[in-house]
Amino acid sequence: MLDATFGEVEYEEGYAYIGHKDLLFGGKEQSVEILIMCDDDEEEISQFHRDAFEALLHGWDEIKHKIADAILDYYNSEEKGSYGPDDEEEFKSWWPDIDSEDELVKMIHLESIVIESEYVMESKGDNPLYILFSRDWGGEDTEENGVAVLIEDGEVTEVGYKDIAF
Repeated sequence: MLDATFGEVEYEEGYAYIGHKDLLFGGKEQSVEILIMCDDDEEEISQFHRDAFEALLHGWDEIKHKIADAILDYYNSEEKGSYGPDDEEEFKSWWPDIDSEDELVKMIHLESIVIESEYVMESKGDNPLYILFSRDWGGEDTEENGVAVLIEDGEVTEVGYKDIAF
């Protein structure tokens, strides 16, 4: 199906519409999967979904820096060194020093944008959505325990593991 806001999307029965968008992040264009979640009784993309995505795209140049700053703070204040191997050298390889946005964006990879249904997100601010990243730190589970950010009203309001989005 061709959607005016999301472009070409496919519906996965009982789950979501899935599309792709190229976004500039970390100085390079990255293909991002867009998940447009639907309630079980609804099989259409709503204006709620469109508004959230259009607000993100409209403010992307500013928002991407807010995202990087929030993830950098999260990494250094909460995640770095929170678990890992007993061996000191291996532990250091799991948790590198990351002190700037430039260093951070080399270690995270834009993966997907999740726009939940309005019913799920009604307690959030305006135009809420999640942006998920894979990451290069934290040892062997870099794919499973990537990083997610919640964007509301053009601001990062939550940072955590990817599962905050589901």
